[in-house]
Amino acid sequence: MKTKPGTIDEYLAAVSDDKRAALEKLRKTIRAAAPQAEECISYQLAAFRQNGMLVAFGATANHCAFYLMSSSTVEAQIAENVSRRSSSA
Repeated sequence: MKTKPGTIDEYLAAVSDDKRAALEKLRKTIRAAAPQAEECISYQLAAFRQNGMLVAFGATANHCAFYLMSSSTVEAQIAENVSRRSSSA
């Protein structure tokens, strides 16, 4: 990416077609899970914030990545996984 993107659309426009398709799918999933979250660019990554940073995603030459951007997001995910495992045991 030669110029810094100002929006997620600009970020996605600069990545390859295959990565763009994967990241668009992820973007749709995030919007469904957090419909009130605001899209932004943070640390030169496509990101979402709602009462602080939630998550971000990006692409490099060899892969796409998903980042949890706050400890509360991590804690909520851990609690959900523990609850799921407890109910299935």
